[in-house]
Amino acid sequence: MNIHPVFALLLLGHVLGDFYLQSDDMAEKKKPSLKWLIMHGIIYAACMAAVLFGGIEYSCNLLWVFLAASILHLAVDFFKCKWFAEHKKIFSIDQLIHIAILALIWFAWGQDLTARGFVGYQLAHLPKSLLLIVLGLLCIWRPIGSLIKHGDIWDLSKNGDESDGTQKGAGKMIGYLERTIVLFLLLYGQYGAISFVIAAKSVIRFPEISQANQKRALAEYYLIGTLLSMTSVFVIAVLLGLIKT
Repeated sequence: MNIHPVFALLLLGHVLGDFYLQSDDMAEKKKPSLKWLIMHGIIYAACMAAVLFGGIEYSCNLLWVFLAASILHLAVDFFKCKWFAEHKKIFSIDQLIHIAILALIWFAWGQDLTARGFVGYQLAHLPKSLLLIVLGLLCIWRPIGSLIKHGDIWDLSKNGDESDGTQKGAGKMIGYLERTIVLFLLLYGQYGAISFVIAAKSVIRFPEISQANQKRALAEYYLIGTLLSMTSVFVIAVLLGLIKT
């Protein structure tokens, strides 16, 4: 499948504004505080403006796309923070709503918009656009890490042990590197090599799993987390048109 350039840029603006320019601290502070919520909305709008006006030929429809994306994002976040801030499964639902809104905005005003310059050339002429690869990397790092962390698909918190003496943040970095390697192996069609990534991780983790008191629970925790991580990379690569199925 080939993703439309305008929708790709909308996703890029969303990922940058909602994940990379919003810290975990800001995400928590905006729940009870209107000031932090508005600050997030301004930052999100600035990301959307930079991406959309920088990569698309200007028209009235482009202005409507920018305004709708910025205002509706803030409205959804306000609704979520006011009524559903403590809901355990709200993260994935929230993101699905945001993406659905972006899709509707694109459908309403974005189909006739034209990407310009480097962005237009990349998406129109190259089979594996640099922009889509960057978007893929940005999606598999913080967004997928947050999805796994929040336990919306599968709650890993009951089996995980963060007090095992490992370096703080090491697990997160391992996840980033693992998903990056898998994405590039998919890009170049080296599907068999993905098994070596899983094998290497298993060899490193084997002593920890085999010596644990609750080794079955830890093994399941490791296996589910790894498979979620791998599956997410594959799904994103397919949705962005980086690999053909």
